[in-house]
Amino acid sequence: MTRYRLATEIFSLPHGRDHLVYAPLLQTSVVVNDTALNLLADIAAERAVSRNARTREVLDLLAELQLIGKANGRRGAGGAAPLAAADAAFGAAAAADHAPLALRPTAVTLFLTSACNLRCVYCYASGGEEPRYLDEQIALDAIDLVVGNAIASGQREVAVTFHGGGEPTLAEEAMRQCVEHARRRCAEVDLALSTGTATNGVISDDMREYLAQNMTSVMVSIDGPAAVQNHLRPRADGGPSSAAVERTLERLSQSDCTLGTRLTCTSEAIDHAVETVRHLVGAYRLNTIHLEPLFACGRSVGNGLQPPSAERFIEVFRACREHASRHGVEVAYSGAHQSSLARSFCQASRPSFNVTTEGDVTACYEITGRDDPRAETFIYGSHDPRRKSFVFDQTRIAALRCLTVGDAPRCARCFAKYHCAGDCPSKRLYPGADNAVIARCEINRRLTLDQLEEVIQCPTTSVAPV
Repeated sequence: MTRYRLATEIFSLPHGRDHLVYAPLLQTSVVVNDTALNLLADIAAERAVSRNARTREVLDLLAELQLIGKANGRRGAGGAAPLAAADAAFGAAAAADHAPLALRPTAVTLFLTSACNLRCVYCYASGGEEPRYLDEQIALDAIDLVVGNAIASGQREVAVTFHGGGEPTLAEEAMRQCVEHARRRCAEVDLALSTGTATNGVISDDMREYLAQNMTSVMVSIDGPAAVQNHLRPRADGGPSSAAVERTLERLSQSDCTLGTRLTCTSEAIDHAVETVRHLVGAYRLNTIHLEPLFACGRSVGNGLQPPSAERFIEVFRACREHASRHGVEVAYSGAHQSSLARSFCQASRPSFNVTTEGDVTACYEITGRDDPRAETFIYGSHDPRRKSFVFDQTRIAALRCLTVGDAPRCARCFAKYHCAGDCPSKRLYPGADNAVIARCEINRRLTLDQLEEVIQCPTTSVAPV
C-alpha cells in the first residue's frame, strides 16, 4: 500500500458519463471514470491506495500532471506532498496583495459629471437627477499624480479614462482639457498615453469626431433594437436615443480606437439580445460585446425591473457568443474568464484610482458618491486643495486589499473561484442582494464550465480505465 497526497487543489465536475477533474491553478484538466475518481477520493482522504497493475498507469499519469505526490505517512509539513509550483506562486502573490504597500497609481478614471442627457430606467447611479461636475483643477491634479508616479516607478505609460454616474461627454470642455494636459505632460517626459471613455452614444457630431480621433478605447452602451433601446434608455425629455447611438457606432467603427459595446439585459430585453448581437456584428467593427444581467439597484428598483433568470441569461449568452465568434468578435461576461487566473475580480482591491465629481477617490466605478451605502468601503481618499494632490486612508486601503477570492469563504469549494475571482465586490456588498449574487454565481459556474469544455475539445488528456 502506498500513501499519496493531493499536490494541488482539484475539483470534480460532470462530463457525460465520466468526470472532469480540474486543477485550476495548474490550468490542467483530465477526464476520469468512476473508478479513477474513487481512487482520487481515497488520496484526498489520505487513505493508502494499492499500486498494482490496475492502478499504476492512473497514478503515474496523475503524478505526471502534478495532481498528486507521494507522502511519507506523517501529517503536517513533513508528510505533505510537494506543493505544486503554481499553488506556491499563487499563494505568494496573494500574500503580497495584503502587504502594506504604498499606493502609486499610474492610471486614473475621472468622473467628470453626474449630469446625463438620458434617463435610463435602470441606471445604477440615477444619472442626471443631481447634476454635478468635477472641478477641473482636481482633474488636472489627478493626472499630474499618475504621471509623477509613472516617472518615479519607471513605468512607460499612463492611462486617463472617463466614466462615472453621468455622461462624460457632457463635460466636453473638461474632457478636452484633461486629454490635452495629459498629452502635454506625457510628451514632456516621454511617456505613452492611453485614453478611453464610456458613453451612452447620444452625442453631437463634433463629439463623435473628437472621440474617434482622441480615444484609444470607447465603450458604448446599447441595449437592443430601436424599440428596446428607446424604452430602456430614453432621452431626458422622453425622446428616442437609438438613432443617435447607431450614428456614434458608425463613426467610431471608422476610427482606430478599440471599440466595444455593452448590453444590460433585463428580463424583457434578454429576448432581443441575440438579434442585437447579430446586428452589431454585421454593422460595425467591434472588438468586444459585453453582456451583463441587470443588477437591481438605483433607478431599476423604483421601476420594478428584474434581471433575466440565470438559466435564460446563460442560454442567450451562449447563442450570442457562438454567432459573434464566427465573425471574430468576442462576447464577454464579467464573471467568466476560464483562460486566466485571478485573485481579484477587478482593480478595486488594488485599489484603483477613480476620482468622483466631489473630488473623492473611489475604488469602484459604481460607487460615485458618499450617499452610496457602500461608500465607507470603497471611498478611500479625497483631494487636498492645499497640496494640490490626494490623501489616502490607509486603513480603508488595507480593507480593500482584502476584497479577494481568498477572503470570500463562500467561494472556497467552487471550481470557478479563480476565474470569477469572487465576482464583483460592489455587488456582493450591496445590501439585500443575496439572491442576485446567488444567480450570478450560477451564471459564473456554468459559463466557466462551457469555456473549460471547449478547451478539452482540443486534444484532451484522458485517464485510461482502471
